[in-house]
Amino acid sequence: MNAAESRSESDIFGFFNYCACFIDLLGQRDALRGQSLLHLISRDGDRAKFVEAVKPIIGPILALQKRTNQMVQTIVQPRPESPKRADLPPELHAEWDAMQQTRITNQFWSDGLVAFVSLGDREVKCPMNGIFGLFGVVGSECLIGLGSGAPIRGAIDVAWGVQLRPGELYGAVIARAYELESQYAQYPRIVVSSETVGYLQAQCATTDQDNLSQYNRALAQICMTMLLRDIDGLTILHYLGDSFRDNVSRDQHIPMYNDAKQFVLDQYTLHRKAANSKLAFRYHQLLHYFENHAPSPT
Repeated sequence: MNAAESRSESDIFGFFNYCACFIDLLGQRDALRGQSLLHLISRDGDRAKFVEAVKPIIGPILALQKRTNQMVQTIVQPRPESPKRADLPPELHAEWDAMQQTRITNQFWSDGLVAFVSLGDREVKCPMNGIFGLFGVVGSECLIGLGSGAPIRGAIDVAWGVQLRPGELYGAVIARAYELESQYAQYPRIVVSSETVGYLQAQCATTDQDNLSQYNRALAQICMTMLLRDIDGLTILHYLGDSFRDNVSRDQHIPMYNDAKQFVLDQYTLHRKAANSKLAFRYHQLLHYFENHAPSPT
């Protein structure tokens, strides 16, 4: 038996705790209603008509995937030319680089995606980097999705998981995040589980004073300020809050807010006029959130 064969299944599969966000692009079921077999397309003109007909369905999915990939790449790529790094003495550069390192993985399927980070990655010295990055990505996607007329909803959870193949996460973290998204999120918002809040609180409560621990603790404290208890008692990612604006959306916050609020208002008006009580109520709740958290001028 060679060394690889003698390794335990735990080592081979890498069971760890993960933080994962399950995102669902809304409106796809209605867009696909009534569609069935793809009939034989014999002429170029017929093919062009079909492509034009499905662009509004497939386009938002591709845009969501592309944006999320770009955001993640921006977060995980090394930044050796950072002004903050340049201000440090050379002997602290290696520690700075260790602080910044993180891994965020996107897993795509159908009209949704999962973005996740391993909390047991030994090469990542500050696991809160990944969670902070996830908060930034999915909160931004909420605002951008509303502003572009392609709203999403989602949920963030912390639990065990295993990558059956690189980038293919399975386990309780996926099941729990999906359950939160499908049963509790209901409308364009990101629900955050009590387990995720508990993990953040534990990171905030650490007392180690080395630089890596202090940085990790500071990120956890920032993430806690990005949470809000919604009117139904659930904890949500507060993407309209001052902390999200200061740490993530920054100069783009007000234009993104304005575009998103206009879409929310239009949807509420549309569904109220159509007497669609379910969607009218949900967009009324979302409009209430926007009106209560309007950004102050810079």
